[in-house]
Amino acid sequence: MRVANRMTEKRLKALTADASCGVVPGLYVSVRRLKDGSYAKYFLLRERSLKRVFTLGKFPEMTLAEAFEKGRLWKKKIAEGIDPAKEEKAAMEALRPADPGKEENVLTFEKLIWKWIEFNEKRGRWKNANKSRDQVWTGFFRNHIPQEIRDCPVVDLTPQMFCDALGEKWRTMIDTPERILGDAKRAIDWAIRSEMVPPMVNPCQVVDGRLGDLLPLDRPEGGHEPALPPKRMPAFFKALMQLVPVSQTARCLAFAILTSARNSTAREATWGEIRQDDNGQWLHVIPRARMKVKSEKIPFDRKTPLCDEAVQLIRTAPRMGNDSGDYIFPNVNKGHSSPFTRDAVRALIKRMHDKQRKIDGIGWVDPDQFHAKTGKPRIVTLHGLARATFNTWAKDAKGYGHKPFSRDLRESCLDHRNESYQCAYDREQALGDMREVYDAWGKFCYSLLATGDENA
Repeated sequence: MRVANRMTEKRLKALTADASCGVVPGLYVSVRRLKDGSYAKYFLLRERSLKRVFTLGKFPEMTLAEAFEKGRLWKKKIAEGIDPAKEEKAAMEALRPADPGKEENVLTFEKLIWKWIEFNEKRGRWKNANKSRDQVWTGFFRNHIPQEIRDCPVVDLTPQMFCDALGEKWRTMIDTPERILGDAKRAIDWAIRSEMVPPMVNPCQVVDGRLGDLLPLDRPEGGHEPALPPKRMPAFFKALMQLVPVSQTARCLAFAILTSARNSTAREATWGEIRQDDNGQWLHVIPRARMKVKSEKIPFDRKTPLCDEAVQLIRTAPRMGNDSGDYIFPNVNKGHSSPFTRDAVRALIKRMHDKQRKIDGIGWVDPDQFHAKTGKPRIVTLHGLARATFNTWAKDAKGYGHKPFSRDLRESCLDHRNESYQCAYDREQALGDMREVYDAWGKFCYSLLATGDENA
């Protein structure tokens, strides 16, 4: 008997004719050529014992891995005498409002999002994500989606409503508006497929959609994160520390700089992650699941030695509760604690920049990076300050008066692991050497606070 080769994502994307997927008997891809020359691809499951073909889903809304998983599950149900298609339809019916005319049963945008998240989480989507989708959307609703859209029936949503709500953010923020609109489009498409709403033009479609015509063409620039030349860091830090007593966002930014932390690593830090080693010295122990490089490459949690300046920062931070899981730098909203958003940190730096520009005519900018359209230097970011500025300082021992730090040591401080052999043989970090780096960095950042000399 001929056994089909296992389908791959690469091959699936290039398919122009029906093909078996392998792995699950009877699972194959049906390819249909559309009028515009593109191809629609559907995962089908042929069950010869019933002389039926089941439709599992459409690619790429359903991934190949999800098709394999669903195919196995449906084969098992069929063997048990269960009709999986009928079962899935009944589940969809249960989600559909009994009387759409009643106000309490009207499918609003917010209700749809929660239904869509619940549906996908039950199927196992996003199970490896660092943060649950409902947490992500709680933040989106709180910070970006106005009540007008949240309470609006899905059938009444318009592209103009989303443009009014997100147009400015689309122009100034790199990824958040795209994530919101991407999820919203998928949720509305799902509602249409599930017959929760009648067929309609998706108001969140950007590419080849009305919303794409309305949103501004001016998008924020990607590339390297803007950073300060290290010689300007002490002055920046002095200005930042003036805000720390009244701003948890400023305290968070200062902590990120002193620990060369990635954006989310600092913002989502919890009290339970602050620990002492056997010698009584303080560490920030970050679960590997929260780091960019995951446990499949590095078999130990990230540990960052805390310099005295970083320890003092968190010692003077207000505690919002006794739970060790509480955020160190909480954004308290309606009695609930959550991390500060990227926007909050970005807004803080922008205010500092505007204030500094009135003083020196320059502000806090990267002198080597410029906006493509305006030609003006770009304002620095948390990532640039905490990572690029730190690394530039650490490389130049003679220029900044510290002992030489090897490349491997600097990469360890930044939690970079590139070579496979390095990952294979590393079993722990060089914490003693790393502590020397962070102690020197903390003293450098605080140097103007210690001397009071703004021109140093």
